[in-house]
Amino acid sequence: MELEEALTAKQRLELPLAYWDISKNQADIPTFTSSIPVADGSVATSEWWNAENARSGRTAFMLVENIGELSKLMTHTNSNNNIIHSSSYQIAPDNNTSDVARIESHVQNESRFAKWIDPKEKAATTFIPEGWDADLQIIRPYQSMTGFIFFARGDENTLVYVFQPFMPLYILPSTALCETDRICFSSIISAEEIREMSLGNAPISVSNFKTPEQYFTSEVLPMLTRNLNGYTVGSAQSIYASVYGGGNSTDIVPGYDVDYTFNVENKKISGKAMVFTRNYTTADGTGIWNGFIVGIESSENNFDKAFQQAAVTLLNLQFEEEWLNSEKDVLLKNANTSQVLGAIPELMANNTLDDFYLIVPTAAHQLVRSYNNTIVAEYLDKDSGKILHLPLFPETQHWYINNGDQLVGRDLRSDMIMMNTSSLEPLF
Repeated sequence: MELEEALTAKQRLELPLAYWDISKNQADIPTFTSSIPVADGSVATSEWWNAENARSGRTAFMLVENIGELSKLMTHTNSNNNIIHSSSYQIAPDNNTSDVARIESHVQNESRFAKWIDPKEKAATTFIPEGWDADLQIIRPYQSMTGFIFFARGDENTLVYVFQPFMPLYILPSTALCETDRICFSSIISAEEIREMSLGNAPISVSNFKTPEQYFTSEVLPMLTRNLNGYTVGSAQSIYASVYGGGNSTDIVPGYDVDYTFNVENKKISGKAMVFTRNYTTADGTGIWNGFIVGIESSENNFDKAFQQAAVTLLNLQFEEEWLNSEKDVLLKNANTSQVLGAIPELMANNTLDDFYLIVPTAAHQLVRSYNNTIVAEYLDKDSGKILHLPLFPETQHWYINNGDQLVGRDLRSDMIMMNTSSLEPLF
């Protein structure tokens, strides 16, 4: 006998829960036992079965006619608990329908995420896998915030990272700056001058703008090979990423997609990163640029699982608008206290925080979508009013929020379907 799933939109009609046992008793009568009470008279089966509620939580039924069709078992409960439906149970009697084997239910694997809030300044939020740790470090050495570093760590050397920016700020070469401030090509501005300008970023270098590929190969790669044992780029390619954040933009930005490996304590670590560079200029030709890196890494055997979990964290890393506005006010105030570098301090103030809305979501979407062509779906959390971006990997195609601060993903194709009152609403 096979059991066919039966669901309705308004009634809690359900198949045996994940915590039901299916067994036979001494009279060769199969029984279902549930940890959630099922009231007498609330069980219905196909007409070739005779079902009876022996006691609350237990249903016994007997085959009265051997029919080669799917059988249905439906129960009704008023429980407010999350209800999990299962359609994978099979009872396989022999030709004489006298031997019914015991079938033990199993609990479907799922991915659970806890809501994370920056404990220091309440600057950002995201969801991290249960058991992981996360940390946000704001780059603010001289009062003005000019960037941040975000880490989330799990087992198996798993690391999610965001460097924004990765290196100190670069100023584009300018004849005016070279003549008036003696800041010329290849110059490095001292920490004292930076402190005077209240820019909060030291040192600042003068350099021509570099593409993401040029930036990675000339600035980033040498540092990584010096500090990580056996760091090797397996593959890398220039890409164009759709811009996410700050509205429905149709813009695209160039990036560099890097797959890499290195060794830690005789363990091979696999990683994938996205590299971006951004530049801003004024009407007189002066300008700034910088590079940003977002990535995921884990032990080679654990990378697929870690990537799927880390994708949720990156896709939903959001900075609080009130915090960003406060930081921007400080940046603009400090930019007006010094005439050093002309319009550059104000250029930094107006554009540094704009990248907060751009770099992480753009890199996260590009990372996830480039991994086996994964689809990213939008959900509205009706309780918080925020939009969540969630990947539809095979293992986590169905998403719901439990108790307001726990995000759960399940396999939509499996026999386990969650029918709770989640606050998530898919947006199409």
